[in-house]
Amino acid sequence: MWCRITRACIRIVAIVLLPVSLTAQGGPTDRPPVDEAAAARGRGLYARYCINCHGSTAKGGPNGPDLIRSTAVLRDRIGASIGPAMRATASSHAASLTPAQIVDLSHFLRQRIEAVTRNRTPTAPIDVLTGDPEAGRRYFEGAGRCGTCHSPTGDFAGLRTRTSDALTLQQRVLFPSLIRSTKKVEVTVTPPSGPPVTGTLERIDNFSVALRDASGGYQSFSRVPGVTVDVRDPLTAHRELLDEYTDEAIHDVVAYLWTIK
Repeated sequence: MWCRITRACIRIVAIVLLPVSLTAQGGPTDRPPVDEAAAARGRGLYARYCINCHGSTAKGGPNGPDLIRSTAVLRDRIGASIGPAMRATASSHAASLTPAQIVDLSHFLRQRIEAVTRNRTPTAPIDVLTGDPEAGRRYFEGAGRCGTCHSPTGDFAGLRTRTSDALTLQQRVLFPSLIRSTKKVEVTVTPPSGPPVTGTLERIDNFSVALRDASGGYQSFSRVPGVTVDVRDPLTAHRELLDEYTDEAIHDVVAYLWTIK
């Protein structure tokens, strides 16, 4: 009987101590501390390679999911999950990051998760000033063709003082249609007979086009055979650049524009 009691006591003690043993081993709920230096490097990597799809706060966007709620990120331990996840989706992750860079990115994402845990509405934008200002100036004046319409001493004079932060500036460069502009879309309609009519575009579709002429009069034309329509949108060049920008180019340009005081 003494043996039976002893064995029962041993089982009770083992059951009581089991949670302590499991906790000591460290499970999926343990969170490694954030290395601030690594997170700072990871912030630059994120701004260069990830921000366009996953958004400035890592909460996702039209082209990428929310990383703050991503299972791979939440379960990640120093790159052990996000590295394989990125390799498994290589078609949408063109950047080839080294193991050390993945670790840095892991620390940055862990830092973002901790920040969101404390406050679901971040109070400070992500740092996007990771480019080379001099390379941005060359792109502005050369391949980007920005200098054909804009000037650092003309319409862009004092740009930094007129912009709240670098992230807002980046969004305005990428999506200029979000900005209220005094420049209007103009259109010239040439009917089969009679002089061409030019004005500000009011509406256009496959069947008709409407404009407001210089006197403020509203005119509408059916798009029948023989009618030619010439639309001049001041944002056309910006939309064409969306297919040409590289991550490096856009960050270089933003870094350059931020120097224009």
